[in-house]
Amino acid sequence: MDNQIIAKRYKIELSSVKDLLFKFLLGWTTVLLVFSWLDFFIPRLAVSEAMVTSYLILLGVYIVHKESSRWTGVKLNIRPGELFVYVWWISLLAMLIISFFTNLEVSSPIRFLAYEVLGAFLLSELSKSVNAYRRAGSKEE
Repeated sequence: MDNQIIAKRYKIELSSVKDLLFKFLLGWTTVLLVFSWLDFFIPRLAVSEAMVTSYLILLGVYIVHKESSRWTGVKLNIRPGELFVYVWWISLLAMLIISFFTNLEVSSPIRFLAYEVLGAFLLSELSKSVNAYRRAGSKEE
């Protein structure tokens, strides 16, 4: 009985941490997205590499938390993690199209950010696939 209570409490705590991380990451994404567009349209403004790196670290923490929960079998609320990929790649595409017709350039921190977000998403998807394969293999035995 005690183990079930501990497991339930652990699940609740993990779920609340993931929900808070997701909301915080969503807020940070919004701020960074606005700054990215300002960086694009006003060349004298520049998104700092520290802001991009900090965002990527936060995204990494979110992904590690989500994947470790998945691998340990703790079911959490499903959140659309691919949302971050779509936001950055649609934004990058729009900037690249605009830059084609203007003298504006997409700064390297913004390009780097889009590439890293896609890389993090691909690693998460790989982890999800390996975990699903592992679980399917253990059910067959």
